[in-house]
Amino acid sequence: MKGLGVLHYCLGIEFKQEMSNKSVTISQMKYLQSILTTYGMQEAKPVATPLDGNSKLSKDMGPTTEKEIAEMKDIPYQSLIGSLMYLAVSTRPDISYAISVLSQFNMNPGKAHWSAAKRVLRYLKGTVNYGLVYTKMEVPLIGFVDADWGGNVDDRVSYTGFVFKLANAAITWEARKQKSIALSSTEAEYMALTEAAKETVYLRNLLEEMCYLKHQSEPTTVYCDNQGAQKLMRNPMYHSRTKHIDIRHKRLSLRERRFPKRKVRREIRIHRDDDRKCTYQGSIQTEPPKMCQGIWSKRY
Repeated sequence: MKGLGVLHYCLGIEFKQEMSNKSVTISQMKYLQSILTTYGMQEAKPVATPLDGNSKLSKDMGPTTEKEIAEMKDIPYQSLIGSLMYLAVSTRPDISYAISVLSQFNMNPGKAHWSAAKRVLRYLKGTVNYGLVYTKMEVPLIGFVDADWGGNVDDRVSYTGFVFKLANAAITWEARKQKSIALSSTEAEYMALTEAAKETVYLRNLLEEMCYLKHQSEPTTVYCDNQGAQKLMRNPMYHSRTKHIDIRHKRLSLRERRFPKRKVRREIRIHRDDDRKCTYQGSIQTEPPKMCQGIWSKRY
């Protein structure tokens, strides 16, 4: 084993270290430009969002006639989604949801799906120089979680999305379909909170092994914007409306602690399988700070 010097490029990911402000930036500008060139989108007109919020994609939009199937046969849809997937899991959490949605149509993509995939390229064309910037700051681990209730028109399964931020940038994120059908937005948000809480426990255990938690003695804050999900956690009493999610997701309870200046912090309490409690404490706050916007990347 020998030292190879300062890391600048590895597996399509670019690393830029700034000693002046003690920051590290990771991006995939070259990789993204190669994707745009491969699919002829170098001169595409940029758009502001990865997906069109006014349209819903479904499997019914796939080709059904022989003519439509022949037209889509040579379209490199799966290849494009695979290339974008590497971006989504490496340095671009902002396209995670879009790629998760588009990957559902890999088996039988239609023209609408292909147009949506090219829209992602148009979005990336306008944000090609975006990356994750990690700085040396005494900022604690925080998380943000949300859910898209019944957004999938094919099966009405909701989506869970969360991102955790440390060192002033995102360190882990996820956007995927939930495993149970939620009958209300409260249930969808509640199940999303469960996944975020499990990720919080994992991250805190990892940071503890890295001896980082000595810089963070306070509970980890997870921001949620759904009042119903918070009320459901405050009331651990069983009732029939949440029977179908009781076993898998009722690992969380929520209690209030009052701090000076009348601020209220609500703590997550994780219930273990052996009925022991309080192995970890986190907190949920109802009003996210202004820094919620742009937590995933910065322009540099």
